[in-house]
Amino acid sequence: MLRKAGLPVSALDHPDYRIPADRVQTLVAESATATGCEDFGLMVGQAFKLSMKGPLGLLMREQPTVRQAVEALRQYLRYQNDSVEIRTETTEEGAIWFSPVQLGARGGGGRQMVELTLALYVQILRTFLGEAWTPSKISFSHRPPKDLSRYPAALGPVTFGAESTGLLLTRADLDTAIPDADPDMAREIARFIEASATPGQPASMSETVSDLIVRLLPGGHCSVDLVAKHLGVDRRTVHRRLRAEGQSFTGLLESARRELVTRQLKHGHEPLKVIRSQLGFSSPSTFSRWFRQTYGIQPSEFRRLAHDA
Repeated sequence: MLRKAGLPVSALDHPDYRIPADRVQTLVAESATATGCEDFGLMVGQAFKLSMKGPLGLLMREQPTVRQAVEALRQYLRYQNDSVEIRTETTEEGAIWFSPVQLGARGGGGRQMVELTLALYVQILRTFLGEAWTPSKISFSHRPPKDLSRYPAALGPVTFGAESTGLLLTRADLDTAIPDADPDMAREIARFIEASATPGQPASMSETVSDLIVRLLPGGHCSVDLVAKHLGVDRRTVHRRLRAEGQSFTGLLESARRELVTRQLKHGHEPLKVIRSQLGFSSPSTFSRWFRQTYGIQPSEFRRLAHDA
């Protein structure tokens, strides 16, 4: 299965070997198909241990509370995995909605990887909250599988077809103390992670803007002004540097939307309202009009034809 996904078998002997996220997605999805196991991703996620996170897992373990461990994960995950981003939203009650997001067209997705990822983080949180812990709320935006028997023990009561994928950490969960945490050790581990980051070639403006578009789209507002603000420049600078590379902001935005929606409709099962939100469209009519202008048919028809094929 590794070879079929284009991955070296030797990667099994090197836990720090960086491999493309899209090939991991292919590996998990093809394995699910080959075994006829619809919850294959869930089972892989259940096998995860905090130690598999390497230095990042150690950094989390040395935080005083679960709240700070989650923040360390959110802040430092990019050094280990650039295809997933942890997004958190605080409720009025002081709880946190914890959502691991597969980053757009580059990050891959599909129900197998989504379920694997969420199950993985449930296992990590159980390291601090106890093996019997289950989230007070957990949901997936995709449709339920035919067999739901493994989900209650793995995740607790699960909602499918929800507005978003994620889990709820209560204030009590977040305030749980982590025994024997060492803040001094945590600072040293953080320095080690930062220093060990592999320096790559400087990203072009097109690559940088494309990455920001992918991250900002689900927020419902992705404009050149917002991208410029994140980069600390003005919009004219963004336009000028993109022109120098033969690109435009509008073109990159359209490309990101087309790549994401094509993959989601061909291979995903999320409701159209979820896909619309991921693409940054505020209303069904706007999304429907854009899709028809781009593909010549409605999204539902595109999905039907793709699945029939």
